[in-house]
Amino acid sequence: MIQAIRKTERIAPDGALTLSVPEFSGVEVEIIILPRTAPMPPETFAEMRLQEQSGFARQVLADPAEDIWNDL
Repeated sequence: MIQAIRKTERIAPDGALTLSVPEFSGVEVEIIILPRTAPMPPETFAEMRLQEQSGFARQVLADPAEDIWNDL
């Protein structure tokens, strides 16, 4: 099953948005709306890089034995 998809859409002048996501047909989903031009502080990127390079991410999360959690 797909866990998440990312779509970039333009909101109509009347504020309406129509999404077609057949991948999630019949499933309850959470929708988060974020302006594409929303400013992101530079330290946010630095924090993301630190998490990405942590020993936990590289040794535990990248371990093929951990892939079993995706099958639950």
